[in-house]
Order: sequence, then structure tokens, then C-alpha cells
Amino acid sequence: MQLQEVSVGQVMTAEVFFVTPETTLEQVHEIFSMHEFHHLPVVDRGSLVGMISKSDMLLLSNAFPLDDAARRRERDAELFPRILVKEVMTRQLVRLRPEMSVSIAAGILLENMFHAMPVVDEREDLVGILSWVDLVRLAYVPQHFLSKGVLV
Repeated sequence: MQLQEVSVGQVMTAEVFFVTPETTLEQVHEIFSMHEFHHLPVVDRGSLVGMISKSDMLLLSNAFPLDDAARRRERDAELFPRILVKEVMTRQLVRLRPEMSVSIAAGILLENMFHAMPVVDEREDLVGILSWVDLVRLAYVPQHFLSKGVLV
């Protein structure tokens, strides 16, 4: 199968952790600490409304660069329980569809320097996420996709 024939739905990560707009940054920090992914879609009543990343968390944590690491951790412990995801999430997102060509999605990722993009159905319901890790797997770990019926 040629790369142009592979769809986003065939290579995306379908089992996606997500948070709601009312989730606190403390909870987001815990999720990122326990898992190796860097992006969390924000879902409200089933529909995608935003995205929050580990980079967003680092920007907030490092907002006062003169603080030492211990003071930063103290400040984060004070602030993160009070800040909700809806206050800092990215709202304007490029969304992919499962039937899109993975080569088009890769072009969008590269052109915009995105690390991950949500995949939604026609109702804007989250069905997966496509990250650069998924694309690297497709390029270099083809046996990962044999179980999904994708042969590259």
C-alpha cells in the first residue's frame, strides 16, 4: 500500500485520554506526570472544544524565570488547583478526519510545526489523535500496523 492510500484513521491513536474545560491544571499535571503523551484534547459533552499540552503547562510554570525550581514548584502547587483548563487551553484547532490521507495530515503537521492534531467525526466528536509519533511508527515500525490491516 502506498503512503497516499493510508488514512489518518488507520494510524491515529484511537484510545485517547481527554479532559473537560472544568478540569484543573493540577489534574492535568498529574495526568502528564503519569503518562508519556504531551497533548490532551478538551471535550465538552462529547465534542472537541480545545487542546492543552505539556508545553502549555511548562509556559505557565516558568512564567517567573527568576524563581528557582523549588519556588516554582511551590507556586505551581498553589496555582494549579485554582486554574481551569478552559482558561488556558488552545481553542482554535486544526481538526483531521479519519478518512483523510495520512500524507496530507503529515504536511499539515510539518507546515504548522504541530506535534499532534485531534481527529474528529462529522459531528465534531473526538475519535482519535494523530501525533508525529504515529507518523514515525508508520515510517519505521511497519509491523505495528499489520494488526490494523495497513501494509506499507
